[in-house]
Amino acid sequence: MKTVINNKQKIFGIGLSKTGTTSLFAALNMLGYRSGTYRHLQRRGLSKWFQGDFSYDYISDFDAVTDLPIGSFYTALDDRYPGSKFILTTRNKVDWLNSCRRYFSTEERKRVAANSFYNQTQLSMYGVSFFNEAQFSYIYDCHEYGVRKYFRDRDRDRDLLTISITEGQGWDKLCPFLGEPIPSCDFPIVLPGGGKRPDDLKSKKQAYSISAKLNTITNHLTNSTDK
Repeated sequence: MKTVINNKQKIFGIGLSKTGTTSLFAALNMLGYRSGTYRHLQRRGLSKWFQGDFSYDYISDFDAVTDLPIGSFYTALDDRYPGSKFILTTRNKVDWLNSCRRYFSTEERKRVAANSFYNQTQLSMYGVSFFNEAQFSYIYDCHEYGVRKYFRDRDRDRDLLTISITEGQGWDKLCPFLGEPIPSCDFPIVLPGGGKRPDDLKSKKQAYSISAKLNTITNHLTNSTDK
């Protein structure tokens, strides 16, 4: 793994759940960045961050971090890690709500909700622990508008990339933003844990373009950065 980001400059994936945050994590790993996602953050607890104290550095050994609750804290993280880059993964709102309804309404999710980190993460972004269409729809609009306005008002459009992985965008947008050469392999389309779900993507061909070898690599990278 290359180390190209110092402890005060990071790459933050600040998209909502179910917008391709795990695929972004895999892509950043493939580019050589020491990357973390929800499971890594969960192991660290982030208790001080949830209390509003960002003086503690939970991510000193990461170059890039994606998934919630990073998106909840992007303004504080921008102040804490000046010079950082931010990536807003987006998705068609109707598709996103349908995906969230499936994912956050299951009995398994309700069992997981007993975990305090899960609850804190959900409440910090959505204000509720379980799926509520009206609330999730409102937060979607607020987050999309708020992120864009934050960077636009500071004349820092160069520090924000908006990318729709579920619509097929990938290396062609990510690599120029980071100043990286475009890899010859396919952009990873993965779920948390390294799985695939073709029916939750715009194109089944897009989903099946990810080889078994790539999933093996992604799982290895995920496990190797667990703490």
